[in-house]
Amino acid sequence: MAVAFTAHGSAPSFSREPAREPPRLALLIGNKAYTQKVGPLVNPHNDVELVAASLRKVGFTVTVLKDATYKQMDTALKRYVAEVRRAGPGALSFFYYSGHGIANPETQINYLVPVDVADADDDKLWFESFQQPAIMDLLSKQSPAATHYLVFDACRNELNITGPAAKSLGGSKGFVPLADTSGLLIAYATAPKQTASDAGTGGGPYAKVLAEQIVKPGVEAVTMFRTVQIRVKQAIGQDPWLSFPSLPEVYFAGREEAKPVAPPPPTPSSAAETVRICREVESVGSLSMLAVLEKQHAGKPAADCISARIGELKAAQSAARAKPVVPPPPVPAPAAAPAPVPSRPAPTTSGPNPGETFRDCPTCPEMVVVPSGSFTMGSPSNEEGRSANESPQRKVTIARPFAVGKFEVTFAEWDACVAGGGCTHKPADEGWGKGRRPVINVSWNDAKAYVAWLSKTTGQPYRLMTEAEWEYAARAGTTTPFHTGATISTDQANYDGTLTYNGSSKGASRQKPVEVGSFPANAFGLHDMHGNVWEWVEDCWIVSYKGAPSDGSKAQDTKDCSRVLRGGSWVYIPGNLRSAGRLRGSSDGRLINFGFRVARPVVSPRPL
Repeated sequence: MAVAFTAHGSAPSFSREPAREPPRLALLIGNKAYTQKVGPLVNPHNDVELVAASLRKVGFTVTVLKDATYKQMDTALKRYVAEVRRAGPGALSFFYYSGHGIANPETQINYLVPVDVADADDDKLWFESFQQPAIMDLLSKQSPAATHYLVFDACRNELNITGPAAKSLGGSKGFVPLADTSGLLIAYATAPKQTASDAGTGGGPYAKVLAEQIVKPGVEAVTMFRTVQIRVKQAIGQDPWLSFPSLPEVYFAGREEAKPVAPPPPTPSSAAETVRICREVESVGSLSMLAVLEKQHAGKPAADCISARIGELKAAQSAARAKPVVPPPPVPAPAAAPAPVPSRPAPTTSGPNPGETFRDCPTCPEMVVVPSGSFTMGSPSNEEGRSANESPQRKVTIARPFAVGKFEVTFAEWDACVAGGGCTHKPADEGWGKGRRPVINVSWNDAKAYVAWLSKTTGQPYRLMTEAEWEYAARAGTTTPFHTGATISTDQANYDGTLTYNGSSKGASRQKPVEVGSFPANAFGLHDMHGNVWEWVEDCWIVSYKGAPSDGSKAQDTKDCSRVLRGGSWVYIPGNLRSAGRLRGSSDGRLINFGFRVARPVVSPRPL
């Protein structure tokens, strides 16, 4: 049932909502009727109505509270938390606030301003306003089994701070940023310490875009909020902000499978590309691999040399079966012992040396041999952007060299797995293009299917890196937050450069993944270890490194195993790209910025 409160305790109105599983509950608060000494607003009522209408369309039971006093906000929130708790595991909770908000610079606590605050210049503002952390604490502790979305469309320029209290506010009307909280996605309509617009007819700019995106089918919730960020910034230059840990995959408007798109007609390979493929095919001795290549290049000039190579191998096999086996003639005993011959060392079959590159097949990822060595895993306590789960620091030793994908696995390499029957998932490229762009929208389970196919196809034991191996490879001998040093720039990696890190300047925000290898490699020869897409690793998530292996092996599997992603992505700010940075994800989670790279031992390679 939806309950709509009006100003100052007037009677609520009721409307029935359709039941839907799992339960979906929402509380929306719109405060606009402030005193002149606080600063009246125009759009909060419009904002909550727009968002409420969209949430109802996707099955939420919505409570709307307008022009709320402190007591009304407190009562409504406690009732709402109790409803979410009763809804049980799997419930979805959506809290939206439109109105004045402000941070206390002394305590770094954010506040929502009720309409019964008489004067924004009065120091009593802090005692008469509602603490934002109290909302988060109630939801996360009293209903931890639910997934929560908290949206604060607050921090308006219209807040009147002109008198003595202005100094105590530090001159900033914006919220301070918040750390990730388990089970909670937190969205600000504008960047931390900035103000949001109340302009617009029929609703504010953030609420309009949010309401529009909520009802779009086939869009995962985190992706939806990221789209809202981008659209708002493009429209008015206001830069929304997001904070979220690993969350379940949720589709507000339902999961709509993408309609199949007919593949484009094959285009002729260039002469140089055809020559390259034909030369590589000459060294392929697997008929199954050649069959995959023949299917991929059907109708192209390279198909002729692939077909010819298949014919050669089949002819050689037939000849070997037909040829009689003749025992060798007996060897007569020597009349006398021969003169001693200087001994020679036996030929070795070890793999390539560190720094060397190779491929096990024409469509396989290019690999780089990473040397053995030791490093300190985790982040020091003074590293900007660090999380508690990156500690305690410990020494890890990688005893043997191993091979790592020079680049993140690309769409072209993934499509070879699909053509070979090893991968059934066909991830969408979101209209950004395939080819040498990193494959996206793939889960940990998808990545495991790919390495299994690669192992079967090549005869080599491909796998994902362990978390320790990944950080060792990313650092490439450095001890700084990035392999580039204390800071990183958007000329060195693909990430959201709209916020600074550790004094660095702002940079580009490309808003999509770019082709692999677009930025310089680290000292081990690996590209895009920072940014572009998050990369799945082998390990289960652990909250602390205490007791974790020190030999580079994976952490022990847990009963409820979430998986780990490393490296940050084009969606994230620099702090998430650090070598020690970590992200938690479910094994079947697929997002537009999730990808992976591969690894394998370096014994007996078959380089092309």
